[in-house]
Amino acid sequence: MKSIRALIIDDEENNINNLKDLLQYYCPEVEICDTAQNAAEGIKKIKAVQPELVFLDVQMPGGTGFELLEALSPITFQVIFVTAFDQYAIRAIRFCAIDYLLKPVDILDLQQAVQRAIRNLQEKNQIHAPQQFIENRKQEANKQKIGLPTAERILFVELHEITRCVGESNYTHVYLMDGKSILISKTLKEFDELLCDKGFTRVHQSHLVNLKYVRSFEKYDGGYLKMNDGTSIPVSRQRKNTVMDLLTK
Repeated sequence: MKSIRALIIDDEENNINNLKDLLQYYCPEVEICDTAQNAAEGIKKIKAVQPELVFLDVQMPGGTGFELLEALSPITFQVIFVTAFDQYAIRAIRFCAIDYLLKPVDILDLQQAVQRAIRNLQEKNQIHAPQQFIENRKQEANKQKIGLPTAERILFVELHEITRCVGESNYTHVYLMDGKSILISKTLKEFDELLCDKGFTRVHQSHLVNLKYVRSFEKYDGGYLKMNDGTSIPVSRQRKNTVMDLLTK
């Protein structure tokens, strides 16, 4: 198997050494070409080494990993973020379907992230997610795009294109304005976490709706929403008051 050239950027030397050891033993297909310990040095090394894959810490002195990517846009490499838990940073990363590893790094998570990076490189799909991440940071909320990972690719759609999401076990059907639906291997709970402050609300155990596409709240038959496309969406008894409050604001 052809090796892929990688760069590690982290402000703590012990984290760099630990990741290098894990990659050497468990991901031999990854060749570590160089390392850097801050954003400025990372930018120089990326330009010099031209890596195919960058393991990038989020919080570093002198600039975050996010700011490093913005300085290098357009992105020409695959990115795997490596970070201590930060719910806001991780939410932004997940929004664009980019891989991330939590410190301390789990071996299986590392192997899976590396394999996905290799597939993206082989399919020449490597820059879409990191580049969209940068674009989202520049855009107003309603113009942001979310990454929807299907079996074949990651589709990026603007939030206003999504009318509703329907959960089915560990999968979610994402419905778009044009009537098409996309099956995503994420739970509805995951979509709720990503979209709850983007104009979407959970109205039922199996339904998450974009409030801008609600035509009316029908009070009979236990209560349900009528969407602009004519679809009827049930509203659970527990969520009825919350939904009514949101619709009348």
